[in-house]
Amino acid sequence: MQCKEVQGKFIPFINDELNHKELKEFLAHIRQCKDCQEEYDIYYTMIMGMRYLESDNNKTELEIDSEQRIREAEDYLLQYKILQAEKIILFVVLCIGLVLLL
Repeated sequence: MQCKEVQGKFIPFINDELNHKELKEFLAHIRQCKDCQEEYDIYYTMIMGMRYLESDNNKTELEIDSEQRIREAEDYLLQYKILQAEKIILFVVLCIGLVLLL
């Protein structure tokens, strides 16, 4: 992903609107590009600040900083990969079981 593409995905990332492929590419780029990381931090701070002002000022989700949001997304991707691997293993086990029954 190029910087312009990543920068265009700041708001969708903050709003949890990226699919798994986009999220993986976004996080890989943001971890390697300091310029995009800094710009993302600014966007995140602005957006979350505006949401805080519009809210009842009690929402804990608004207290998460930009780095923590990235870590949570990375954890989500890891859990997604584990779930996909579990599905494949289950499918293989079921296929082996069917073959053994025949």
